[in-house]
Amino acid sequence: MIEFIGKFHPLLVHLPIGFLVLLGCFELLTLRSKKPQFTDAIRVVLVLTFPVTLVSIICGWLLAGSGEYVGSNLFWHRWLGVALGAAALALLALHWCGLFRLYRWALWPTLALLVVASHFGGSLTHGNDFFAWPTKKPTRSPGDLTTQTVHAAAIQPIFNKYCVSCHGPDKSKGGLRMHTVADLVKGGDSGSAIEPPGAKESLLGKRLALPLDDEEHMPPDGKPQLSPDQLAILNWWLDAGAPTDKKVQELNPTPEILKVMESLAGVSASGPATDR
Repeated sequence: MIEFIGKFHPLLVHLPIGFLVLLGCFELLTLRSKKPQFTDAIRVVLVLTFPVTLVSIICGWLLAGSGEYVGSNLFWHRWLGVALGAAALALLALHWCGLFRLYRWALWPTLALLVVASHFGGSLTHGNDFFAWPTKKPTRSPGDLTTQTVHAAAIQPIFNKYCVSCHGPDKSKGGLRMHTVADLVKGGDSGSAIEPPGAKESLLGKRLALPLDDEEHMPPDGKPQLSPDQLAILNWWLDAGAPTDKKVQELNPTPEILKVMESLAGVSASGPATDR
């Protein structure tokens, strides 16, 4: 029951975000207009902001208690959220007491605090690189690909893109983490994801093959889904025994699998690919 209530946090957290941004907009509008209705509107928004912030914080702490979230991102998001709740209460008190100048001075640091707290929350939900600036992918030649391990060249990049946000260092849904080989082999609450090996025998292969509307399908409905080529690579790797230390050339991929692998890695048989 407690964990169920905590799941409302991702929904409720957008209310204080919207209210605080709205307060900032109202204050910017007052720079040009001193109409009294803005004062009344600001007070109404402030009265709404604190309780929804408080409820959001409570739900967030309950959600964190589920054990799925760990790490420094959780620590900072938790305590910055508490600080944001205190700031929302202070803003309400200052405005209610008629200390409008102090209220305005306090609003801007509160908005800055909101941005930082939201950053850590977004990192928890979507991964640490969600807000990262886009970078060019390094070009590789086919020779580079065949001398790498299959896991590093083709499998882990898929996990990083589609799985690690829910099964990584900051969140371990079902106790499973997939950001390192050791964690992948260890498995989660339901056992190993790759043992026994095989696309039809392994837990990973079974979850990937479930219908999209099945609650155990991975990635879950609403999340980005793997392409047919990515599924083909994962199934081939699982059927090959899900090795984490063997190189591409050691597994003797078929021309079709090698072509798909080169495409996903950004290379072609004729030489290095260019960035798209």
